[in-house]
Amino acid sequence: MAGTKWIGDLKAITPVTDAARRVLTLRLESVRACLPLAVHEAAKDTEHVHQLRVGTRRAGAALDIFSGCLPRKAYRTAKRGLRSLRRAAGAARDSDVFLLHLAGWSSQQRPRHGPGIDFVIGYVMAQREAAQDQLAEAGQDFPFAFDRLQAETVAAVHRPPAGLNMLVDLARPLLGGLLRELDEAAARNLEDYEHLHHARIVGKRLRYAMEVFGDCFGAGFRNELYATVEEMQEILGRANDSFVACQWLQGLRERLRGAVPTQWKRLRPGIEGLLHFHEQQLPHKRDQFRAWLQQWQAEGGEAALASLKPVAVPAPAADRAPPAAA
Repeated sequence: MAGTKWIGDLKAITPVTDAARRVLTLRLESVRACLPLAVHEAAKDTEHVHQLRVGTRRAGAALDIFSGCLPRKAYRTAKRGLRSLRRAAGAARDSDVFLLHLAGWSSQQRPRHGPGIDFVIGYVMAQREAAQDQLAEAGQDFPFAFDRLQAETVAAVHRPPAGLNMLVDLARPLLGGLLRELDEAAARNLEDYEHLHHARIVGKRLRYAMEVFGDCFGAGFRNELYATVEEMQEILGRANDSFVACQWLQGLRERLRGAVPTQWKRLRPGIEGLLHFHEQQLPHKRDQFRAWLQQWQAEGGEAALASLKPVAVPAPAADRAPPAAA
């Protein structure tokens, strides 16, 4: 169950209430499966923390998608519980990704970079241990508190507002709204990283919503449109990795300059070399996103997604016309 992307058995005509119960159940079960592995087995495989982080994001997206089927209190309680887990997993995952990039970069550097690289590794490992402690604290009441959260959230599902009877009634306006948000975000000044980050967040919400509505539309929805949106998320995800790395390294540089100026000369090549690498990556990924956006617009991806028709559902046997006489 952990890491499951698509929600099966949902059709365009599935009642929204039934869809809400199924999606919330599966998304919360995925978090439940990932949490103990991320807390207790992270040293063996960093993918456990990654899957927990993604699982909490997908579950949070499900809450947003079906917020109209939940009382405000139940929605806010579930969002708060997932947020604490997501943030704890996020801090640990950021360290894991940083160390992964560092390993690849450092293998190609000169010996003079060694002292700074070693210092950064020690620093990030300390941050990683602290993040793991925070993750363990966030999950200290597992499984009882999370089981209660899951059961109460799913049990609280009620009928949606008028006009949202079938899943497709929800899919169309929601996807359309996210497409407009993405278009507006991409039209802003992307030299400002906050604007690029906003485009990433909107794109992530669009991707996770598409995973819920995958069986409502034809094969092109998954195989073409979703794959294109996923490509965008990978580009912006790597941009975010380099932005986080720059923030860490810039702060570390300033603290070392003031705290141990006599050691800074020895540490400087490795730290500033790594900082320079990530500073170059950020505009490169920004340009990749612009190229993606240009192609998306040229190929009419937005229009194609907005105009999708639901999968045709055969009429019940009683409603079908009798076969023509021979």
